[in-house]
This record gives sequence, structure tokens and C-alpha cells, in this order.
Amino acid sequence: MRGLLAKKPLSPGLEHEVGVLREEKRVIKDYDPRDLDEDTWEVFYKPTDSVFDYLTDLMLCNHLFGDDLRLEGFYEEKNQLHVVISQPFVDGTHPDWTTLVEKLEAQGLLHERQGSTHGRFWVDAGPAGRLLVTDVHEDNVILNPNTGRAELIDVHFSLSSRDSRIQALKALGLW
Repeated sequence: MRGLLAKKPLSPGLEHEVGVLREEKRVIKDYDPRDLDEDTWEVFYKPTDSVFDYLTDLMLCNHLFGDDLRLEGFYEEKNQLHVVISQPFVDGTHPDWTTLVEKLEAQGLLHERQGSTHGRFWVDAGPAGRLLVTDVHEDNVILNPNTGRAELIDVHFSLSSRDSRIQALKALGLW
């Protein structure tokens, strides 16, 4: 995995190393669940609390936004489980904040704090009610020139507890 990412890198996120598979039109991501780098003592602040939350966020994105996030596999390194996923490569541009808010609201999401740059939006999840989408910022949105849509990448969901997360998944028929 590391060799592939080194040969075809994209900018990493807080929780991922990222590579592009252009011939397959997909991006591959290596999710590192560590909260602390034992070599440097750097603390990683992540938008998810657990691998469970991370994986169920992928399910929610696929269901609510029509994503094609795929679980490709797992591996262990330094006694840590890594999760490898892929998603479609979107050849587009990152919007400025104003455009991001306008596009997402036109697509049915509601900015939590109108007039702020706080990256949290409500989405109507039908039988699960409204869910709060988090980690929404310019680097996690790509404007797709082919569809005109704002494509969300690497976003997450804030639910009050594991039980409420499971209840939302059940309501959507995902559990």
C-alpha cells in the first residue's frame, strides 16, 4: 500500500494517505486510526472517534449522497489496523467558501450557522431525520465540471452516541 501511495500521491488529509488510480478513475485512501504518532508524539485530531464511526460514515455517504465509496481491505502496521478504501476520482476544483455554501444549499443541505465559516450542514435523511454532516470545508468539496454539483469528499456525521448512529442506520435500512 505504501509503495502505491508513494508512486501516485495526492495531498493527504488528517486521517488518510491518498493516491490516485487514474486509469481506474478512482482515488485510494489509507485510513490510519492512530490518535498519536509514537515516534514524534504528534497528536492527530480526527473527525471520527472510532473505526466504527469511520466505516458507518462511509455507508451514510454512499446512501445519502450517492457516493461510490468502497472498502478495499485492511492491513496491520505497527500494531494498528489500517482501513483501505477507494472512491471515484473527480477532476474538478475546490470552491471558495461562498460557492461551497451556495452549491450545497442548492443541493438540499442546510448550513448549520448561516453567515459563519463553520463546516457543518444538515441533510434530510428521510426516515432517520436530519443528520449533521461535519468536516465540510473547501478541501473536502470538489466542484464537478461535468455535472455542476458540489461533490463531498471526506465528510463525516455527528451523532450523539453509538446507539443513535445505529438507530439512524436501521432507519435507513443500512443495519
